[in-house]
Amino acid sequence: MNSIMRGPATLGRLAIQVGLAFALAMIVTGIVGFSLADNSVSNRIDESLRYHTRKYVSNLRGNPAQEAILKAKILEWSQRKVFSERTYVLFDRNGRRLAGRLDIVPPPSGFSEVQYTAGGHHKEAGRALATRLDAGGLFVVVQHLEAVRGLHAILPMVVVAISLVALVLGVSATLLVAKLTARRLSETQDTAGAIAAGDLSRRIPMERLDGMFAVQAQSLNQMLDHMAELVRAQQLFSSNLAHDLRTPLMRLRSLLEKASRDDQSAFPSLLDRAERECGSIINIFDALLRLAEIETGQHPTVMGRIALRPLIRDIADTMEPVITDRGGSLRVESLEEVAIDGDPDLLNQLLVNLLENAVTHTPTGTNVTISLESVGDGATITVRDDGPGLPEDEFARVTQPFERGLAVSPSKGSGLGLAIASAIARFHKGSLDLADAMPGLEVRVRIPGEALPQAI
Repeated sequence: MNSIMRGPATLGRLAIQVGLAFALAMIVTGIVGFSLADNSVSNRIDESLRYHTRKYVSNLRGNPAQEAILKAKILEWSQRKVFSERTYVLFDRNGRRLAGRLDIVPPPSGFSEVQYTAGGHHKEAGRALATRLDAGGLFVVVQHLEAVRGLHAILPMVVVAISLVALVLGVSATLLVAKLTARRLSETQDTAGAIAAGDLSRRIPMERLDGMFAVQAQSLNQMLDHMAELVRAQQLFSSNLAHDLRTPLMRLRSLLEKASRDDQSAFPSLLDRAERECGSIINIFDALLRLAEIETGQHPTVMGRIALRPLIRDIADTMEPVITDRGGSLRVESLEEVAIDGDPDLLNQLLVNLLENAVTHTPTGTNVTISLESVGDGATITVRDDGPGLPEDEFARVTQPFERGLAVSPSKGSGLGLAIASAIARFHKGSLDLADAMPGLEVRVRIPGEALPQAI
């Protein structure tokens, strides 16, 4: 509840932070824009002064009547232009004004700022470009800066106004987005609360979601499906473990009760049977520990390059008498030269589990074949029997811990053989699959590897 109550406050702070950041960005943009505009105006004024200086002076260089011609042009211009943002002034070599309406002190050559009296009432500023003439006179072009000063006066207020509007709009937009986001996330929070309360069936509704919210909700729902499946698998695992341990424990209890009632002559026999039941329980726990170590990657391994052909032949030689004793046979079919990176002990256990599974869960007289081939970029080990097989809908289930075929007696095996073999295959970045051998069951183990040159 506390985390849900903190949600809106956090979104509000985020909205203010984003709004302030947006406003700050707008202020910086305004300042930069003001600077660029001011620089652009200044450059344009200077370029205009150069242009009009060249217009009046360039054609008069070396002309002895230069000053007289300029004086006439300025007087003619003054008669035509009553109002202008630009003014021309001509001084002689002694600084006496010869032409022009502005009463200013002769400025230095080049660009400078000048002050002049407008209409005899108040001082105004201008930008001047003074050019020294051949005879020593000074030709000055003055650009009035009243418009520029007005721009300088109004731009800061414009920047402040834009920043305030940006602040309001930025915070408002962010608050709106935060509100819409919180509304869309509320269903996720409700689902999380229900799951925390124990309802693992709840999922985030997808009807009103789109975009990244839909993608996030879909990912969370998939995660919840996986979690629910893990919980169901754990519950089933616990149930199967309890069921598989209950039988040997009940037999052990019965033996101990019988030993307490019968005479001492039957005690050694009962003790042997009790020891076998304890061994059966210990074997189940050993298999579980082995499976857990393999699944979590904690099994001590010695990884190396392994040629599978000799390994399979050694396992076949070991298991052949066991299968023969049950009236069947073990036939080794084509064994191609394939090498993989793996742990020899784990691969040995994988093969033994597959062959023991074929012996334990099939009738007497069942024949078994094993083969090895190089397929693509890996090795495929196939163990096939001609027993009754399994229905296809049981293939996935029997590779889980404590799961057996429905037609198999619960007293046969621990139900962990295929689960451990599948875990070993995954440990080697491979897979274990079941198929109908028609008749019988076929187990295919695929492990990444590479073909070796065939022996001659």
